[in-house]
Amino acid sequence: MKRFNTVFTLSAALCMQASFAADWYAKETRWAGHDPDIIRYEDGYALATTDNHMLMQFSEDALNWKNGDPAMPEFSQWLYDYAPNMIDIWAPDIHYIGGEYRMYYCGSEMGIRSSGMGFMATKEIDPTKPGYGWTDMGEVIHTVKSDSYNAIDAAVLKDNDGKVWMAFGSWGTGIHILELNEETGKVKDGAKMINIANRGGSGIEGASLIEHDGYYYLFTAWDNCCKKGADLENNSYKTTVGRSNRIDGGYVDRNGKALLDGGGTILLSRYGRYYGPAGGEAFQDVNRQRFVNHYYDKNDGGNSYIQVRDIVYTDDGWPELGQPFLGRYLSAEAEHGALTHVDISSSSDASNGEFVAYINYEDSKIRLPMIIPQAGEYLIRYRYDNNWTEDGANGSSHFVSINGKNQEVALPLTGAWSAFPEKSVVYIPAKLKRGSNFIEITKGKHYAELDRLDFLRIIRDSIPANGFDNGIRVRLTADDEFAIKDGGYAIFENVITDSIVGPGVLVQVKNGAGGTLSLRKESKKGDVISKCELPSAGDATKWIDVRCSNLPELKGVQDFYLTAEGLGGETLVGNIKFDKGVKDSTDAIRRINGRDGRALRAGNVRALGKGYHDLKGRRHEKLIRYRVMF
Repeated sequence: MKRFNTVFTLSAALCMQASFAADWYAKETRWAGHDPDIIRYEDGYALATTDNHMLMQFSEDALNWKNGDPAMPEFSQWLYDYAPNMIDIWAPDIHYIGGEYRMYYCGSEMGIRSSGMGFMATKEIDPTKPGYGWTDMGEVIHTVKSDSYNAIDAAVLKDNDGKVWMAFGSWGTGIHILELNEETGKVKDGAKMINIANRGGSGIEGASLIEHDGYYYLFTAWDNCCKKGADLENNSYKTTVGRSNRIDGGYVDRNGKALLDGGGTILLSRYGRYYGPAGGEAFQDVNRQRFVNHYYDKNDGGNSYIQVRDIVYTDDGWPELGQPFLGRYLSAEAEHGALTHVDISSSSDASNGEFVAYINYEDSKIRLPMIIPQAGEYLIRYRYDNNWTEDGANGSSHFVSINGKNQEVALPLTGAWSAFPEKSVVYIPAKLKRGSNFIEITKGKHYAELDRLDFLRIIRDSIPANGFDNGIRVRLTADDEFAIKDGGYAIFENVITDSIVGPGVLVQVKNGAGGTLSLRKESKKGDVISKCELPSAGDATKWIDVRCSNLPELKGVQDFYLTAEGLGGETLVGNIKFDKGVKDSTDAIRRINGRDGRALRAGNVRALGKGYHDLKGRRHEKLIRYRVMF
């Protein structure tokens, strides 16, 4: 605890002065949809939902969506042979398999097994690029009323052995799986139909599959969906999960109960105004796995909207679902945690209009699963209110557990209930892991209400590029190295700039092919605060430090964006490093990085030695001594 004292005092002081560029209040961006599925591609996300002819929708950030065109403007006629009274096609499932994007779909008559599943294919998912255009590939499988399984709700996944599988089914027949031919996308010759989940006649449908650390996870939707208006209270839809080390069976829930015997661990169910959060699909993002589901909004007559959540794995490999994404990766709205014996209340002063009240009981708990891409030291900005003055009390507390380490956090009086002005915050020092983290809040002394948590990065001398929150035209390699292409950017939220050791900036790169990397603040088009001219050729096996322009004076907490312009190919980036900088940096950078049109001579590079490659801002005399060589 002692080592945090200086940073805690400094950062708490600047934070209390509201030195934040980011908007700390979430404002939900609602997007209508039912039975959603998302696929991540290089420039963003593609979304498809039910009952709209497979209308394609696109987003760069999984928050702000725009409509494209229907993938299937006219229904496949073959479906009418098996479901002559169907209303629309359902339950899209999108994957990149066999060198193309495939979207599986189904048509059915409500309540009976007159159903069929097919798929469409396109070489390109982005409608602005050549090769976009869906072709219907026809039937994959169908069922009739007398069949013991139902051909709806496809969930396709390639396993670790390279085999492609499709899970599907609903209600009394349960979930089945069979192997597909990767080349054709259709059922493999001789494939065996296998039942992998069953509730003995109770509602189960909407299968989704994903693999993580050698386990296959089967997500399903239980019970009654689609109830709206006066019938909304009968909407009992919920999301459950089980896992197996084989894709084709053996699934159990967290208590060890077989999914074939009605097992399933409930991940999401009704809370607050959010009814029936289910009907979803797991998908792989660039640096995390996520789950997209719909819910029915009680405050809007039960209309359905989509939510995108991180999948957060416990140490023993069980998934939990994090926050619906509201525009900030390093933030958590208390009302969207896993809640025990508390209430969700509304206030125009609260972030996103909601907060958690009545954290008043011994068993009251808020559990917040979080994905944190960068390990290290953080301040948790804890937004609360407390007006408890009875019995001479001048403050309250909560117990806050961070990855199992519990501490009591004092919460001084704020002067009002249900109000969360900027001063209604305390700061909690924390060490967070890269990947899955779990924060639990329970009652301490007296009473206090909780609105929101923000996770602020304490940055001193480096930011690992692979600790980015998201971006486009970026990826993590098989060696966990960050790669960026021309026109790409990566987001690093909530950087405490006051703790950075100095204005000097170096970027580690390899496999470079010229171009510019820029560090910007607050947006991908924000002010450039450091610019790095990359060498026109680089060793694909060795990191080099590229000296960039010095930072201007920065204060408070800023979002950093790393942007790429003019890159001749994919460039690997290691750490973004900070030091005391160099004088006359612009000319030195141009010459050192060889951007004045002259290649560095091999002898000069050798002569530089530690004056360049190991400079790191600590050997300025070396730089001055060897500048004359250029």
